[in-house]
Amino acid sequence: MQQKRIFQKAELVILFAVLSLVYVVLAWHTKTVLVGDDRLFHMERLEEVYKNIGSGHFISMISTYSFGKVGQAVNTYYPWGNLLFYVPIRAVLKNPISAYYFYMVMEQFLGLVLAYLFAHRLTKRWDVAILFSILLRFSVYILFNDFGRADIGESWAFVFVPVAFLGLYYLLKANYYQGSICLVLGLSAEMYCHVLTTIFTIGLLLVVYLLTLRYQTEKKKLLLALVISVVAFVLATLAITVPIIRQLGVRTVIPTSSFFTEKEIGFGTLVSLSFNNTLGQGLPNVGLAILVIALLGFLGLKKSNLWETYSYILGVLLLAASTLLFPWYLLKNTPVAHIQFMWRLLPFATFFLALYGASKICSVYSWHTNGFKLIILNVFLVIIALGSIESFTTNQTKNNSVATTATDFMTPYTHRLNAKGYLNSLSLNQAVAESVQYEDYVPYAANVVRKKVFYHQIIVNKYKYYLSASSMKSGYQAMTYKVGNLKNKNSSIVLPFFIYNAKDYTAYVNGKRTTLFVSKHSLAQVHVKNKRSAVIKIRYNTPMLYIVARVISILTILLLIVGLIYLKLKRMKKSGQIK
Repeated sequence: MQQKRIFQKAELVILFAVLSLVYVVLAWHTKTVLVGDDRLFHMERLEEVYKNIGSGHFISMISTYSFGKVGQAVNTYYPWGNLLFYVPIRAVLKNPISAYYFYMVMEQFLGLVLAYLFAHRLTKRWDVAILFSILLRFSVYILFNDFGRADIGESWAFVFVPVAFLGLYYLLKANYYQGSICLVLGLSAEMYCHVLTTIFTIGLLLVVYLLTLRYQTEKKKLLLALVISVVAFVLATLAITVPIIRQLGVRTVIPTSSFFTEKEIGFGTLVSLSFNNTLGQGLPNVGLAILVIALLGFLGLKKSNLWETYSYILGVLLLAASTLLFPWYLLKNTPVAHIQFMWRLLPFATFFLALYGASKICSVYSWHTNGFKLIILNVFLVIIALGSIESFTTNQTKNNSVATTATDFMTPYTHRLNAKGYLNSLSLNQAVAESVQYEDYVPYAANVVRKKVFYHQIIVNKYKYYLSASSMKSGYQAMTYKVGNLKNKNSSIVLPFFIYNAKDYTAYVNGKRTTLFVSKHSLAQVHVKNKRSAVIKIRYNTPMLYIVARVISILTILLLIVGLIYLKLKRMKKSGQIK
């Protein structure tokens, strides 16, 4: 019996591994990274972390290998946990195209496994769990995030959403220890990938908790477990939240809120795109399968249990709320506008509708009596997803050329990137990369001169000129500049390097520490005396508060993982699986 169970699990792992490879094979076959809205932003982040860890350091809070090498505090404000998975892949697979797609394979594999585990624990049926996994992970919105948007942060964050809901399910079943651990680990994993996805998940968990309040028999114990979970979650995510909270005292340019009214979609548009299973840039939708479940799912509500009913209702409501059926424009002048796109609710609508649809379909066509039909359905779902990917890939190869020239590398947004183009398009490998001159997270005072900073303008006294690539050298959380032709005895030099909290930085001239000044535009400024030339180094020093926060977070996460393993072993021993 034990051998049979191991064999079944091995089969499942192989199935999901094959499906994950199938998921990317059409795009990978082009030997290019296809054009996606946020592709360049995340390419820079991936390579920054690869350089950081490759040089024997932890993830940098500022960008010195990427984003123009101007010290922009991207990783201070944007979570970085999912980037860690990329580093060993990139180290082994030297070809960046292969590394990029294998990274996507890992994401899809983990997504399928965690979706299966959640649905299997909830329904106690492996056929429902497999169908749910495929409905969810091969849905058009997941494709849209991976290919159309190339938004690595959101894509990876959603991988862990099922773990958080599994935690709540355990808690509602009075399995408090395992529930708390799964809830905290799921939400923490999300937080290390994307803050906004985590906030959405917490809000929906709260909704489910309140919906089930009248059915809870041990309200006080459940509430206590939730409070403990909140404390553990706070500790586990200090590495992300502490830098963000500390930096609230520094005024920066925040992501634009104008998209909130400019980029929303109508319900008719959503239905039309979904009906055609459309995959493309700027075309968010849920796809044909999820749309059919939403439109026809009400027919099965009479014979639905509590969680099925709530799943369908929440799915439909989230689907409607992601469009202009809800008057979001009324909130355009509120903090809600910084969500930017309310169609970010679509993956959650997909989650609930896929869960409902898988359960209802398998209640009609059970594996034992209609196994062949379920196989055909799963194959059909994968095929139509591949059809969408194939259409997207074909359009890209027809309409987007491969970057080959210096101009292409400087502005590669509309170009596909082969291995050479990938490397040449990185701002690390060129003096000026126009494609990565993002205003997000730039010190507010520096935004008026942002373009000049990204072009590496240096000011010596009042004389302005632009540095060449050879006169700048990137290092871990540091930039070194070679400055010559200093004609005055006392030279005041303003460098193209953003300063946020001045006390976090140190400056060196010809190897000797010197006083660091901050210009009126929040740029690094030093004074050089009696020198005809100088080698100036600006270094960011990770605050001790951040290091302490990381240690606490790591220890908390390790303790939770050990606790989960202990509970698993205890359960296996009780059931006789181990002695």
